[in-house]
Amino acid sequence: MVPGLPGAQEHSGRTVGGGHQQQESDRNIDKVVLGDICFRAWYPSYYGKEVLGDGAASNGNYTKGGKDGKVRAHWVATVNGTSGAGCKDDTNGVNAHGRRERDSTPMLERLYVCPSCFKYSKELVTWWEHVRVCDRRGVIPGNKIYVHPKGQRKITVPSGPPPKPGRGKRASGGQKVVEEVVQDQGEWSVWEVDGARDVLFCQNLSLFAKLFLDNKSVFFDVTGFNYFLLVYTPSTPSPTDPDTEVTEAMPARSQIVGFFSKEKMSWDNNNLACILIFPPWQRKGLGALLMGVSYEISRREGVMGGPEKPISDLGKKGYKRFWAGEIARWLLSLNVEREEEMVVDVNECSQATWIAPDDCLLVLREMGVAQNAGKGPPRVRKKIVVGEESGVTALTSAAVGVAAPATEPEEVQRVRISQQAVRAWILKNSVSLERTCDPAGFIEGYAMNLAEEEGES
Repeated sequence: MVPGLPGAQEHSGRTVGGGHQQQESDRNIDKVVLGDICFRAWYPSYYGKEVLGDGAASNGNYTKGGKDGKVRAHWVATVNGTSGAGCKDDTNGVNAHGRRERDSTPMLERLYVCPSCFKYSKELVTWWEHVRVCDRRGVIPGNKIYVHPKGQRKITVPSGPPPKPGRGKRASGGQKVVEEVVQDQGEWSVWEVDGARDVLFCQNLSLFAKLFLDNKSVFFDVTGFNYFLLVYTPSTPSPTDPDTEVTEAMPARSQIVGFFSKEKMSWDNNNLACILIFPPWQRKGLGALLMGVSYEISRREGVMGGPEKPISDLGKKGYKRFWAGEIARWLLSLNVEREEEMVVDVNECSQATWIAPDDCLLVLREMGVAQNAGKGPPRVRKKIVVGEESGVTALTSAAVGVAAPATEPEEVQRVRISQQAVRAWILKNSVSLERTCDPAGFIEGYAMNLAEEEGES
């Protein structure tokens, strides 16, 4: 997105995930200007005193925060060394109940953020001068690892008035949404950035992300993470600046619209640490795209994993919907003789979808399509050809005879599932069975650490 002139367009970011309410009393920044879009922050972030301190309160960019004209004491981040290798929270102003006392600390009215490098300023002129000469302008850091195929996508858009703010009974329910089908015109791609190589960029991105993530804790020590940026590149070139003598159109400029981070070395096999789609680009199915990318990377690495726990409330909602779509697509691909009686063991489901067994069992139970069938030895399935002409393969539910192992295998949890019930649930909840991530979209050989190609084991 090309940064616009002063006077950015407003974008409503008050709700997300059907009922998220911004925490007015905790925020230390009111609105964010990213390029030519202005939208509200949801949570406080750890920006330093050069942004949140009292020294610049006379510039007119500060206001009293919160509904009663006050905000909680803002957090003070302490950076050690040139790379900012750590931070600690200011504990002043904490009462006996562990809560921060309200004070008259001013809330920054607008924080201006560069859409290319995420450097920030509270001064409009300073920010605009940087944006015009930013060395990352039009350049995405890291390496492109994935390009999503163009096609039609279903998105959810708000329908009707936004929900009323408030708590408890005073608050209204989540905002109603309707589905729309859109055709991708530009390119959606994912770029991998090494936190140890692009330290400052990843630190700035993390500080920006904290404005919309309640439980994010890594801001300065980013060297142990890789960041996967979701980038949109328009298909049409940018318009020519009318104030210049250049008559040819400028090349299309890419825009970072979200990301997820991943630990380079995770003892829990986490394939994702945190995930965020920036508010102006939410409700477009992009979060599911990043989830699909993270699981495809796990499959290529041969490591069964999942998102870092605990997951936030919004994260749980998104992941459960993603998991349900992946599991349902596999269940409906099974070739069974009797739809009313299909026994599946959880490990089998996990191996087919690369979703952890506990997550598979959780989603199957919440979908209400599974009945407990006790425990038993692992089931073995084989691939059969459905049609020679089409070359389509499916899995049969019949167990295959194998040589008895030397020791009895550990019994696994089984569930009884009806494909008819799965179809009914998918229809009721409007869950798409299309793949969110196309494995063919990855660059050749990326993260291929499997001992054998899939299907040869």
